Amino acid sequence: MRFSRLHWIFVLMLISSLGLSVSQSIPSGVGQSANNGCLCHGSASNVTETTLTGVPTVFESNQTYNLTIQIQSTVEQSNASQGGFRLLVNIGTIEFENQSHAQLIDDGWTHTGEGNAHRSWNLTWTSPLDNTTSAEFIVYGNAVNGNQNPMGDHWDGFGITVPGSSFDGDLIQPTVEQPYELMDYSVIIGGLLAILVMFYFVVK
Repeated sequence: MRFSRLHWIFVLMLISSLGLSVSQSIPSGVGQSANNGCLCHGSASNVTETTLTGVPTVFESNQTYNLTIQIQSTVEQSNASQGGFRLLVNIGTIEFENQSHAQLIDDGWTHTGEGNAHRSWNLTWTSPLDNTTSAEFIVYGNAVNGNQNPMGDHWDGFGITVPGSSFDGDLIQPTVEQPYELMDYSVIIGGLLAILVMFYFVVK
C-alpha cells in the first residue's frame, strides 16, 4: 500500500504536534505528566532550588504540620507568571492555606492560574492515624520567566520519606530525577521528522 501525499502530510503534522505538546507551558497546573519533573519547561537546573520546609523527621499519629513549598531561583520574575509546582504525598491529608492557589489533579497537587503568580505556597499536612507506616513527599518546583514558552525556565525537585513514630522497617528515600531533558525530546522528534521526510522521497 502506497501512502498518498495527503497521508504523509497528516503524519508529519501529527509528529509536529507531539513536539508542540512537549514544549507547551501549563500555567494553569499540571497533572501526572509532571510526576517525574517539569519536563515541558526544560531541564532541571542548579539555578533553581525547590524546598519543602516544615516536614517532621518523624510524624506522630493524626498530627497537623505546617509546610511550605518554596522556589528560589535566579530566573527573572514577571508580574503574571512566576512559578508552579507538582506535589505528591502518598498518605495523610493536604490542605492549602489559599485554596485558590492550588488544586488536586491526577492524585497530586499543583498550582492554579492564580497560584502561578507565586513561588511560595503554604499548606498543612495531617498525618494518618497509623503511625507504623511512612510518608513519602515529592515536590517539583518550576521557576518561570513569563515569556509564554519554556525557554529560560528552570525547575528542581525534592523528595523525602518520613517514618511514623512506631515505624519499624527499612526507610527508602524517593529518587527525584529527570529521565529526559527538553533538548532530548527535541532531538528525538527532529530525528523522526527527518527519517519520515527521507522515506517519503524514497518511496514516492
